[in-house]
Amino acid sequence: MAADDPAFNYDRNPNTIGESALSVSLPVTPTAGATPTCLSKGAIGVLRNGVALFAPVDERNRDAVAYETQDQCDGHPQQTGVYHYHDIPSCVRDASTGASTVVGFAYDGYPIVAERSANGDLPTNADLDECHGRTSPILLDGEVVTTYHYSATYEFPYFIGCFHGTKVA
Repeated sequence: MAADDPAFNYDRNPNTIGESALSVSLPVTPTAGATPTCLSKGAIGVLRNGVALFAPVDERNRDAVAYETQDQCDGHPQQTGVYHYHDIPSCVRDASTGASTVVGFAYDGYPIVAERSANGDLPTNADLDECHGRTSPILLDGEVVTTYHYSATYEFPYFIGCFHGTKVA
């Protein structure tokens, strides 16, 4: 970031994007855990475009979307160069079509959905459970199924608050 950039005084992310390989094995049929489990920092899911999805907080436990500088697609690199998102990025969320577009998967295997109401609105936190999800019909692998899924919102924690299932990755 250039010193004359207005964001320079706020978040001088010194990291650069590096080449990285991501290989994740997720269950085809995820199962709910006995109780929700806390998110770890770092990668907690992956979007369909192959970009890692990190927890919504930064290393200081602050809202990463509010406190960290991100690029035009709401992402940035971490210390080892892994490009990632802390929310469902606008370039993915706003490109979703239909009422229930699967945009990625959490590391417990449950889908992450950019679902929209008939008015085109995303759900709010009040519409979702403690893990930021709910059970409703979504389009998954070409067919409409009623299943648990996490939902993208404009409100913190943006896409997932805890793991509903057992984290496998």
